[in-house]
Amino acid sequence: MEKQNLFGRVACGLTLLIGLSACGGGSGGSSDAGAPVAPVVPVAEAPSYLLGGTVSGLVSGAQVVLVNGSDKVTVTANGAFHFAGKLAPGASYDGKIESTSEGLGCSIAKGAATVGNSDVNTLAVRCLPVVLAGVQEKIQNVSGMVQDAAGNYYIADAVRQVIHKVTPAGALSVYAGISGKPGADDGAAAAATFHMSSGVSILAIDRAENLYLFENCNTLLRKITPAGVVSTVAGQRGAACDWSTPETVAADGQGAQAQFAWTTGMAMDSNGDILLANAVQQMIRRVTPAGLVSSEKLVDGKGYRISPSQIAVDASGTIYFSEGAGSRIFRWQQGVAVVVAGSNKRVSADGKGAAASFSNIRGMVTDRDGNVLLADSASIRRVTPDGSVTTLVGGTVSDAAGASAGWTNLGSLLLEPSGSMIVHDVSKHRLNRFDTAKVLSAMPFMPGNRRVVGAVGGAARVGYVGSSGMCSDPAGNVYLLDMPNKVLRRVTPDGVFSVYAGIAGIAGSNDGPRASATMFGPVAIACDQDGAVYFADKAAAGAAFNLRKISKDGQVSTQEALPAGTGKPLQYRLAIDKEGYMAWLGWGPDGIFRRPPGGTFSAFLSFEAMMLSLGETAYNWEHMDPGSLVFDSKGNLYFDDSVYQVVFRADRTGRASVFAGTLNKGSGGDGPPGVGGLPFSGASSLAFDASDNLYLSGQGWVRKIDTAGVISTPALAWGHPDISILAFGNGTLYGFTTQAVLQTPLP
Repeated sequence: MEKQNLFGRVACGLTLLIGLSACGGGSGGSSDAGAPVAPVVPVAEAPSYLLGGTVSGLVSGAQVVLVNGSDKVTVTANGAFHFAGKLAPGASYDGKIESTSEGLGCSIAKGAATVGNSDVNTLAVRCLPVVLAGVQEKIQNVSGMVQDAAGNYYIADAVRQVIHKVTPAGALSVYAGISGKPGADDGAAAAATFHMSSGVSILAIDRAENLYLFENCNTLLRKITPAGVVSTVAGQRGAACDWSTPETVAADGQGAQAQFAWTTGMAMDSNGDILLANAVQQMIRRVTPAGLVSSEKLVDGKGYRISPSQIAVDASGTIYFSEGAGSRIFRWQQGVAVVVAGSNKRVSADGKGAAASFSNIRGMVTDRDGNVLLADSASIRRVTPDGSVTTLVGGTVSDAAGASAGWTNLGSLLLEPSGSMIVHDVSKHRLNRFDTAKVLSAMPFMPGNRRVVGAVGGAARVGYVGSSGMCSDPAGNVYLLDMPNKVLRRVTPDGVFSVYAGIAGIAGSNDGPRASATMFGPVAIACDQDGAVYFADKAAAGAAFNLRKISKDGQVSTQEALPAGTGKPLQYRLAIDKEGYMAWLGWGPDGIFRRPPGGTFSAFLSFEAMMLSLGETAYNWEHMDPGSLVFDSKGNLYFDDSVYQVVFRADRTGRASVFAGTLNKGSGGDGPPGVGGLPFSGASSLAFDASDNLYLSGQGWVRKIDTAGVISTPALAWGHPDISILAFGNGTLYGFTTQAVLQTPLP
């Protein structure tokens, strides 16, 4: 009996996983000890697979963070990667880039699909340094400066469309506006938008530290409170920077009842009134803090009307202004404009009254002694109330340390409470401080990098490039036309910036090896599919241009004379397609010329005929100045136009149509032709990618236009820098911004 109990206990242990009832130990189980036991069938685990791919282009110390839904992975080295979680067959995934190290831009290809019956390893992440060569300046433009009581500087940037703030310690940040996005939105400073124009002093600050700015492209006076709230003080939103709209008229009134026209100068008096110089209507506009706008016509003692340019007010309320040509200073005295100093001579010469002269006044303030301080082309000058003019520094006058200023084109001028002055050197993209000890120094947040230095990456200085002076070959070499120095420069994919063809500073028309060939007056370039570079070069005699070629093996040759248009173009444009068709921009009714492979140039597209065929009855076509000519892979020619605010397309037969945007309507966002809008708020340029998607600059943020003409605003890896020229090569979109060549990988 004991043996039987032992066997029973063993059987119970062996069958425990089947069910306790078989051993009589389960409550409610069968009591039939002789019933058969059912076998256990293990549950099969559902299949699941890893999601991953490869990363390329990371440098030491850099990283990219990738996400797929809530799953996240940080990649710090090139090569294979995968997410930790697994996905079931048929599950969808959407791999995205969440963040990258500063200065790095990454794109992801094949990032979204569904899982099959194996691991996914096809996600392709490609990274590149955002700056290929040069220095990407945070302040792109200076169109006005003020300083608050705490010593903070506020700088209006009409390229980025923001107000920068610089602390006394030199910390730079965006105080108001959205970089690269023009608009007229009020509200919180970080969400507000502005539309300023370059080259105009438009900032003032009152005793309560409210910041005022006038925007020419919106024709609005705006205010930013110390709490960072933006509001419109006066004016009706216009479009003074829009060719397609009638010129804005000037009208007095309260707040939104008033209208402003083009304004060239701005100042604030001791009452907090804003004074605006209106050159076209030859008047000074006064705006009270409550937004009441009034006007005074400017006439001299003989009844002649005067066009004001810059404006300043002294502590007693006396108004000074320069005339439009920037060669004389007036005092507004009992309703009459009285000449204080200057003559019609456009040179800088010291003296008193009419014996003195000015070259080009573009900045004006008054000091505590009632003197007028001026930024005059290449020098800072002082005008006393009795008209005595003295050059303080610049031109032939050195600073107290014996240093030469070296200025050629001064702009905005700011007077600090200490008596020191800050002046913007437009030619060198530099802010200089002239202190009370009469010593010059460069402001560290804008030291002036606009020069040309051959080097690698951030050590290079790329200078300035005209809008028709950049292209890229299929290998990703970027070519920059240095017009003043008469050379062609190149940036290789690894960031090496150097002279590619020509001899710097030597003018000529010599053909031969690119290192010894010379250029006389290059104006436009185009890269072909075989690695050759074409450029339009001024002929040694007359106003003609020649087409010249730099072959892939480095030989320069003159191809033929380029046809001349009936007028003088503002810019010259050149383009070539993959089959060798070439386009050259003429002017007036001659429009665009074309050369077939192996042929010669002939008239291809008349702007006049094109616009008449599209129903144009005015003569706006006379002002057309396309920013770019580009071909797609099928040989269609595209060009953008800020007058009609669209992108046109012409097929091989010369038949043209609107490809993207809405004719004569730049407002609006993304969308198909007739719905989407292209505002043309900056320098425009076109570039096609490998899939015939078109990219367009000069719209605030870079816009993308697909093959159906649908406009979108993509989130590119380089963010939203201000781009004036675009090019494409080797899967990379290149952009020229102030003093730098940028790059972003495309998926």
